[in-house]
Amino acid sequence: MPSYKTRFQMMGTFIDLMIHHQNGEQLLKECYLQLQDFAERFTVNEPNSELMRVNHNAGIRPVRVKPDLYQLLKKAQTVSVDSNNPFNIAIGPLIKTWRIGFKDAKLPSDSEINDKLNIVDPEHIVFNDEYQSVFLTKQGMQIDLGAIAKGYFADCIKHYLLSQNVKSGYINLGGNVVTIGYAEVDSPKAWNVGIQDPLSPRGKICRVVPLYNQSMVTSGVNERSFKHNGIQYHHLLDAKTGRPINTNIASITIISDLSVDGEIWSTAGFLSCIDSALSNRV
Repeated sequence: MPSYKTRFQMMGTFIDLMIHHQNGEQLLKECYLQLQDFAERFTVNEPNSELMRVNHNAGIRPVRVKPDLYQLLKKAQTVSVDSNNPFNIAIGPLIKTWRIGFKDAKLPSDSEINDKLNIVDPEHIVFNDEYQSVFLTKQGMQIDLGAIAKGYFADCIKHYLLSQNVKSGYINLGGNVVTIGYAEVDSPKAWNVGIQDPLSPRGKICRVVPLYNQSMVTSGVNERSFKHNGIQYHHLLDAKTGRPINTNIASITIISDLSVDGEIWSTAGFLSCIDSALSNRV
């Protein structure tokens, strides 16, 4: 069985796809087009994206969206309203204020942060199942899907490839890894996936995990950060304080059947300490 692979830049990261299939080249092209569609519609970095139409109409009116985006937003909001974990799709205003991960990252003033705290409440996202519309009830609210989107995209790509009778392959969306079958078509050999050491330079692996037909997602304080006056600020923000989460956890890795679940819980697990995170597991 021939193997086909491709690597390209999208969504601010490198994406790697590899499959064993007779029609692999065409299937990878279809995957690229699907990911491109997701990237254009679900992003907050393009002013005219489908998601940004929802954000631009915060406090004004509901906006109808396509079924896939609607269902993902509903799933994300269900987890977000649990105040016991830091996963929150309404955290967009705070992300825009800090800008961690961008060249213009800054330390906001207390007043800038406090101004955002009353508009990062996911309870103020209203869904209408009949019209499949989404309404942000307060002006200035912004949904950000950065903590869940790639997991959803990876699951969709895997579902498509399985429907095309792909028996072996992997999907890597910037470290969000999903495996299909075994690493070798005719041999029961698992895929070996490395976990980045969060306390070492990029490329230093702290553990290798064998995966078969599963997903592995890692979130860490090392992924995006900036330094101000000698203090390091990471990108995982606490909607209660408006500041980076105060925790002794460096990174969390979730192994799951669905990558979207790994995305959610690799963020939701960032509590104040390791014991709290373990007691919060599903």
